[in-house]
Amino acid sequence: STIRVFIRWCATIEAVPENLASKVVVPTVSAEEEQRETMIESDHANEILARLTKFDYASREHVVFALLWETGMRMGAAHGLDLKDVDLENGRLSLVHRPDTGTTLKNGKTGERLVAISAELQELLKDYIDVIRNEVIDSHGRKPLLTGKKTRLSRTSIRRCIYELTAPCFLDNECPDCNKNVPDKCPEAVSPHDIRRSAITHYLTSDVPIDIVGERMDVSRDIVDKHYDERSQEVKVEQR
Repeated sequence: STIRVFIRWCATIEAVPENLASKVVVPTVSAEEEQRETMIESDHANEILARLTKFDYASREHVVFALLWETGMRMGAAHGLDLKDVDLENGRLSLVHRPDTGTTLKNGKTGERLVAISAELQELLKDYIDVIRNEVIDSHGRKPLLTGKKTRLSRTSIRRCIYELTAPCFLDNECPDCNKNVPDKCPEAVSPHDIRRSAITHYLTSDVPIDIVGERMDVSRDIVDKHYDERSQEVKVEQR
């Protein structure tokens, strides 16, 4: 489908024949094939957090992982957080769509919301902001929460951070297909979106109602059922 959209655009600038896009056949797949099942278990996530708490507390990596795991927000939402969006007194994060200044939410203005955070995450964010966070301003004059050395932490850096933390070798486990000295993604690591899927599944497994999960994570019930709910049938029947 993406290729067909690109070819349609190419046709608008007369780079290809006008009807070429119609010749691109989009394959039909089953509902099972359309789903992606890559995720991490909550025990694994807690091991990563425990390791970071003990050896790398309040680091940028610690904050990125804890933020994505507890809130289940999309990587783009975390990337767009500003310092003023963090309300430590009331334990809330404000997710705001700001396309004019470089950051967006997937669902635009309808995706804007307040997200409650735990006392533990509040304390972690406070320590990160007070001690670790770089005092930088991005190219739009905004003060980002997640920072690099000179500006807002990029999406690529967030993605790379999650790859590194979820690789088995981070917890000193065997990782036969991974080479620590090569900057490629370990085959066993997962992506930020997989953390989101795993967090949603964790909330559902913890008996949080699906409508509450949907509001918190900005996702509809149908999409949760189709793409995010990785509970086994045994877990579902026990919860019912």
